[in-house]
This record gives sequence, structure tokens and C-alpha cells, in this order.
Amino acid sequence: MGANLITRIFRKLHVRLTVMFILLLAVSVWAYVYWMGKTVLEAFDDETERNWYEQRAEAEIDSLAGELAGEWPNRNAADSLLCNYGRQVEEFEAEIVLFDATGRYFASCRPDSLAAAVPEVDPELLADMSDGVWDFSYYPDPRNVDLFVNRIFDVARVTTSAGDTVAEAFLVASFEPLTIRPDDASRDERSMVLGALALLLVYAATSSLIIMAWTSRRVSRLSRGVAAFTAGDLRCRVPDGSKDEIGALGRDINAMASRIETMVEELQRKEQFQRDLVANVSHDLRTPLTAVRGYVESLNLQEEELSAGERRRYLDIINNKLDHLNELVEHTLVLSRIDSGQAAFRFEDFSPGELTGSVLQRCEPLAETRGVAVDLDLEPGLPDVHADPLQISRVIQNLLENGIKFTPTGGRVHVTVRRDGAQVRFNVADTGAGIPAADLPHVFERFFTGDKSRTARPVEGEPGRLQRSVGLGLAIASRIVAEHDGSLEVDSTEGEGSVFWFNLRQAAHIVD
Repeated sequence: MGANLITRIFRKLHVRLTVMFILLLAVSVWAYVYWMGKTVLEAFDDETERNWYEQRAEAEIDSLAGELAGEWPNRNAADSLLCNYGRQVEEFEAEIVLFDATGRYFASCRPDSLAAAVPEVDPELLADMSDGVWDFSYYPDPRNVDLFVNRIFDVARVTTSAGDTVAEAFLVASFEPLTIRPDDASRDERSMVLGALALLLVYAATSSLIIMAWTSRRVSRLSRGVAAFTAGDLRCRVPDGSKDEIGALGRDINAMASRIETMVEELQRKEQFQRDLVANVSHDLRTPLTAVRGYVESLNLQEEELSAGERRRYLDIINNKLDHLNELVEHTLVLSRIDSGQAAFRFEDFSPGELTGSVLQRCEPLAETRGVAVDLDLEPGLPDVHADPLQISRVIQNLLENGIKFTPTGGRVHVTVRRDGAQVRFNVADTGAGIPAADLPHVFERFFTGDKSRTARPVEGEPGRLQRSVGLGLAIASRIVAEHDGSLEVDSTEGEGSVFWFNLRQAAHIVD
């Protein structure tokens, strides 16, 4: 739970930006410390300077104190000695200052440095320093930098041959000369503040540029993807790999694009269907209408010349053509209602055996006319099914009529209804010409008629002529079964017949 919470928190965009800001700050601080160590602080770590302070400085100031005692109180000689020594220790940023026994300044190797700032020192303080009471650090701590205070490294007492103390010699580690006026200190302080503010401004500007560049780059990628989609590339998608808000926005845009693409494809399919519908219906209507017109004109123009049998045959042909037209119009209307969602499906529980038996009774006259046997095989104790009985009867009737129409005289159509797990299976098998293997994948497509005997039948009253199916019956049946969460299947061998089947779920109270 805790890990999931942390993951969700770090997926937030503002959290990721904050973390990036802190990381950039850490990098900046590290760079500043590294720079200080390589510039300002590096001088304190010089090995030669350290060795001088730790090993030689104390001995040298004691030796210098002996030389000064021999020249006392000659100021010129003392200045000369101090200046020579000052040049030797100049590389170590050190200086030597001489005070007399009363604590007054006497001489220095750099008169403008400590001597100018400290003209007098308490004699007791000098005595404590020379007697070892004072605590000296052998080498300045590089972590404790103060550029405006001279560090007193050692004090040596200048004593004459008679043993009298005449002066105190200060050895001072002078990192900066103490020649600073208050105005200079204030000016340096302002410079440091301004430098710090400038550094903060540079850091803020750099961080903002980096963070905004990273964010705007991702937004720009989204924008380019949306622009391409708007321009007509419906397959274009935006990057959506991130888990934060921008990534979620990208996934929402992709989901919206997928839905729009699906809707456009569906509209294109419907538009194509409308074009096919108009073209096919126009063709299928034109042929029977032309025939009807021809026979009607013949009846009108040749009524007295035609025998009673010929007139009756002409009227039968006209009636057959009108039936074909009625079938075409009805199928077209049914399929259009289903496609548009206007078809009303009223689901209820009913007996599959009773429904199938009633459909067979309606198809018996057609079977007798065609000379085809139709039989029904019902499994005993069939449960009720939950479906729309009117629509299911349409499916069964379509399969039965197709089987009867495309089965030669003397053939047989066999209907079985049996349990299939928690469903009921309806099978309609015929002994007709069968469906070629190349046509099987297309039998449920709209307006598919093929060129084989399965899709055409003789026209009554017109020997030698074949009437083709309108190619909508199986498409309608397939759509109706799909609305019942099922699928209409077919298995056929050319020359041996075909089997169509579909399943319906049992009634809820039966399943429970």
C-alpha cells in the first residue's frame, strides 16, 4: 500500500518538477563547493606551505629573534633583517612584526599591513603569547576561512645577552593584509550579496529553462500529434508512455482518436453500404419490373390473341416477379432497421420446440411444391430459451426456405434442436448442391449471390431462366443472431449439401 501510494505521488507532474528542481539545486551546490575547493580553499591545502608552518616556521622565528637581539635597538638594522626574512616567507603569505617591551610597534617586513592596523599590543598579552600560555593553531583550518583577520602563528621573545626582554616578534599568517577600512568592508559585503543574488538568478533562470524546455517538449509532441490528426491522419497517435498528467492526457487523446477513427470507419462502411444498397436494389428492381412491364403490355396488346392458358401463365409470371420485388423490399427494410438500431427486439422465455414446429408448418406448402421432404428432430425435455421469438422465427424460416429452394426435387431438409451445455443449438441441414469453398467466407455478406447453383433457382413459368437470390436473407439472419450474442455458422461441401447452425442461451430460471 505504501509503495503504491509513493508511486502514485511521483506520477504527479508537479512532484516530478519539484524533484527535478531539487536535483538541479543539488548539482549547483556541488558545483559551487567544488569550485570553492579548487580556487579559494585550495591554497590552504598546499603541501609545501603546510610543511613550512609545521616544521620550519617556529625555528626560523626563534633564530630571527636571536639576530634581532644582536642589532637592538638599531631600527634600520631591524627593518633590514625583517624585510629580508619577509621576502623569504612571502610565498607562504606570512609576515613578521616587532613590538618593543611596552607593546608599541617597532618594525615590520610589511609596514602597511598588520603594523598599520595594530600599532600597540598589551604587554601582558605579549608575555602570555611568548610564555606559551596562548593557544596557537599550527596551521589555519581550511574549513574556517576569514579573509579579513590575520592569524598569529607564533611569538618569539627578543632577549639581550644580559637576559633582558626588549621586544616581542610576531610571526603572522597573513592571508590578506589588514588594511581594510569600514567602507571597504561594507563595499565587499555588498559585492558578496550582489554576487549571491546574481548566482541565484542564474540558477533560477537555468532551472526554469531546463524544466520548461522538458515540459514544453512533451506538450509540443502532443500538439504535433493532435495537429496531424486534425489534418486528416486518423491513424496518428501521440506519445503516452509517461504516468503523470501529460501522459494521462496523451492516453485520453489517443482513446478519443481511436473512437473517432472507429466512428469514421463505421460511417464510411455505412456510406458504402448505402451505395451498394442503391446499386443492388436498383439492379434487382429493374429486372423484375421490366419483366412485369413486358407481360402487362403483352396482356394489354394481345389480350384477344392469347389463349386462356397463356394469360394464366403470364399472370403467374407477373405474380412471381411481384413476390420477388416484395421480398427484396422487405429484406432491405429489415436490414436497414437493424443497422440503424430501430429494430425492436423483445426478449422473452419461450419453448424452442414449439417455435421451430410452427415455422416448419408455414414452410410445408413450399416444400410440397418443390418436392422436398422436411423433418424435425427435437431432443426430449428441451429447456426454454431467452430471445425474441419473432426475430428467431425469421432466422429459422430463412434457413428453411433457403434449404428448400436450393435442394433438388426428392431431396431432404433436416432440422434438429438439441441442448449444447447452457445453450440450445438449432441445426438446419439440406441435401442441396452445397456451397463452393471459395464462397463460404462470403455467404453472410450483404448482396453476395455468387455464380453457382446454390444462389439461383429456376423461374416458375419461364423454363431455362434462373432467378438469383437478393443476397440479403443470410445477412439479416446473421445480424439477428449477433443481436442475441451468438453467431450464425455454416459448414458445406459442394455437391453434398450444407448445414447452418446457431445457439441461444437458456432461460435464466433454467440456468439457475
